[in-house]
Amino acid sequence: MKSTDRILAKRYARAFDALSATAQEAAQNAQALQTAAQALQQAQGWMTDPAVAVSAKKALVAQLFAGEKTVCGFLQLLLESKRYNLLGACVQEMQALLDRRLGVVRPQVQTAFALSAAQQKQVEDTLARFAQAKEAHAVFTTDPALLGGLRAQVGDVLIEGSLKGRFEKLKEEIIK
Repeated sequence: MKSTDRILAKRYARAFDALSATAQEAAQNAQALQTAAQALQQAQGWMTDPAVAVSAKKALVAQLFAGEKTVCGFLQLLLESKRYNLLGACVQEMQALLDRRLGVVRPQVQTAFALSAAQQKQVEDTLARFAQAKEAHAVFTTDPALLGGLRAQVGDVLIEGSLKGRFEKLKEEIIK
């Protein structure tokens, strides 16, 4: 995705998020938008076809999401402004905005071997404190090349605590 599209998706998502007064309402709207995006996935070819009139696309959206006025209006706005291709990115940005509202971080954690549920919980609690968040929902993957320890990506911060990383730092120090 181009950086201009990413910037636009953030703007649209912030505008959609601003329609929610409370975190609960934001969660409901984000879930409704995600559900709508998944439902429209089946009609993706038709929705992105330039030969199909925007009015026909808007009519379909109005018919499918009549009960969700906020989502319906947002989807129709994307269609009118010829930005429907940003829907997936808007859904991702909405989740990020909702996480910020709720104080949730979603770190990516790599370990040399699979962790037990208790160990995963301990890592999540530690990363939540590190990020000054209420809670963390980590995605755990294994990479035997790490040898031991872990590597965690929390937002823009990389926490390198693996043996492989330590050996590489030691190698750099010896070479100096």
